[in-house]
Order: sequence, then structure tokens, then C-alpha cells
Amino acid sequence: MAVAPQVIPYGSARDLPSVQEMEQQLAAFKLFGILLPEEQRKRVRELEREHKRITGLVDAFYALLGTRNWVFTGDLNLPAIEHVVDTDDAEAAEARLISYYKEDGRITFPLRRLHRFSAMRLRIGLLQKALADYEAGRYYSTVLVVLSVMDGFVNDLDTAARQGLHTRPAEDMVAWDSVAGHHLGLSHAHQSFLKGFYKTDDTEVIELFRNGIMHGTLVNFDNEVVATKAWNRLFAVADWADSRERQAKPAELTPTLRESLRQWKDTQDQKTRIDEWQPYEYEPEPAAEELSEVVQTSREFLESWEKRRWGPVGANFMELGSARSSVGKLAVLAKDLYGALELSEWTILRVRHVAAAVAHTDVELLVSGTMYRTDLRWVRVDDSGSTAAEWESGHWVLSQYGPSLFLKPESAVTEL
Repeated sequence: MAVAPQVIPYGSARDLPSVQEMEQQLAAFKLFGILLPEEQRKRVRELEREHKRITGLVDAFYALLGTRNWVFTGDLNLPAIEHVVDTDDAEAAEARLISYYKEDGRITFPLRRLHRFSAMRLRIGLLQKALADYEAGRYYSTVLVVLSVMDGFVNDLDTAARQGLHTRPAEDMVAWDSVAGHHLGLSHAHQSFLKGFYKTDDTEVIELFRNGIMHGTLVNFDNEVVATKAWNRLFAVADWADSRERQAKPAELTPTLRESLRQWKDTQDQKTRIDEWQPYEYEPEPAAEELSEVVQTSREFLESWEKRRWGPVGANFMELGSARSSVGKLAVLAKDLYGALELSEWTILRVRHVAAAVAHTDVELLVSGTMYRTDLRWVRVDDSGSTAAEWESGHWVLSQYGPSLFLKPESAVTEL
């Protein structure tokens, strides 16, 4: 990982580069608002209110809890945190935040997301054990494990210049363009992380004093405050790691005002069109000269299956993302799935478009001597593998292509 340039802590959430860019675009939209329909002007106003609500929430969090070394992280649930900071009492807010982390799933969800880091995957098992200890009230164990994981994770982020979390100065821990980069955020909390303790002390501590805890000079840290701060700090460090990766990427060209307006208008038009779209269905005409795309694709799939042409069968299989398996690989997969199933008769009975990019073809299939009445589920995608509405450029693919998913026992026709 490349060395990230020095970042100055942000005085407010509104100082983040992405937030400032958003405010500039909102100002431009308001300036040219007279050119927009009333419904779109209303959406701009709603977006501006939501923007102010979020930035205000971040600043309110730090005003109450920043000096207590809690960090606002990207995984926090905003409505729940609104309740946390809905008080003038920092101690009450801290108690609410700890209760928040103790709710089911509050740690499990961001813990699962840590798999995105290769440097963290080998440590997930330890963190899962630490979570079990936390839920059982074994806070001392949680603290020791999470501290060690943070150190090792940061050490492995940059293998060219290994440097653990405990060796990094506070100024290195400013998260670029992240709410954790607030001046009362991670870099501020990191000062307590580095504070040295050289004499044994059995006074209860409620800070994540890594030096004293790991070196055995602070012995009374077995409480929910320190353990919960360990989880909060872990997720803040993950946000910091994400920010380093984003910062290292080449800067993208900032769109012009005209481009921003056009992109925003295109997005709103697309949303309006999807909102106005209504489901519809029809029975295909076998003798029709022009067939709908989904009917034509269904026919080609069934004809290929009937003739045991495995390459064209596999070509219909849905694959996630833009990567595409080779024709040979898909042919082998299709043969493995369909080779033992002989399709001798088929009829497309009806087509049901249930969403702008999803359709079902109701079919009758005579497979290995058994008649089935079932449906094939098709999804329309573009070249990148993203869903594409029926009015956009794209093609239909079979999303549930395993035959066991549509040749179910309950689909078999018992009376012919």
C-alpha cells in the first residue's frame, strides 16, 4: 500500500472533501432550480435536509463523545445514533452508545464486513471468539484480543514498511474524507492509545490505554466501557484503512456543472420511469414474425437444451459482475446440469414481466418422460452484469439456471 499524504483533521463533518463537493452541487442545483420541474426541486430540498441532518449528527456525536475517545464510524446506524446523542449529558450518551453496541447484530454486521480486507481475514476467527467473550461479559479477554488484532492488522496493511498500530503517531491516524477523520475522531482517541504507563496501577480505567493494558501495568480494565471502546476503535481503524486506499487512487476529474446537472437529471428520469412502470403479461403468438426479446431468448434456450447443444445452453446462464466464463467452461457446466435430463417437448404458455428488469416465462416441459408446468426466471443485464431496465441496452439471462430450481416435484403434472 502506498504511503498516504499527511491529512489535517477536519474541524467538522462539513469540512470533508466529499461533503464540500456535495454542498457545491446542491448550491448549483438550487441556483438553476427554476429550470427543473417542481417534483425534482422538491427532491433537491429533501436531499439538502438529509445532508444537513447527517453532518449535524456527526458533529453532535463528537461534541458529546469525542473527548471520551469514541469515534463515529461508517457502520453506525444513523436513526439509532440520533437517540444516542439526543441528550446534553455525555455520560448518558456514552451509556446509550454502549447499549447500542450490545444490541443483537450491532457488532456482528461490521465484523462480517471486515472480510473485505485481506490483512484481516486470518484474524476474523479471533474476533468471533472475542465477540462471544464480550456477549458473555468476559471483557478482559475481548480487550486483549481486539487490541492484538488491531496491531497485527495495521502491521500487515503495508508489507513494504511494516508498522503496527501502536507505533504510529496520532497524526498518521487521520482518516482522509471520513467521519473518523474529525479532529475529535480517531487521531484524537489514538493519543490515549499511545499514552505510556510505567508503574503498576489497579485503579479502574475506562479508556483504551493500549500501552498500560498490553504491558500489564494497568490491571483493572475488565469492564464494558473499555471492551466496547475496543470494538469501536477496531471499526474506526477499518474506516482509516479504507480511507488510505481511496486516497491512494488517482483523482477523478470533477464533472462540470452542466455534466452534474445532466447526470442528476438522468438519474431522476430513470427513477421516475421505474416508479411509473407497471407489471404486464401476455401470451406469445407462435406464428408471430416478431417475438419479444424474452420470448426469443427463452425459445433459443429451450431449443438448445432439446438439441443438447451445451454451449448455447450455458450462454444463457447469469453470472455476477462483468467477468464472463469461457464458452467451454459454460458448456461443461451446462452438460453437468442438464446432460441427464432429456427435453423432448416444450411450450411457452405465458410471459409475465414482474419488474422492469425481471420476467418469468411460464412453460410446459416434457423432461425424461415427466411433464412439468413451471416457470423460467429471466433478468435483464447490461455488459457490466448490472441489471438493465427493458428500455435500456442489455440482454436477458436465466437467473435460476439450475434445473432443480424449476423442475420441482410439485411442478410435475400428474394427469395428462
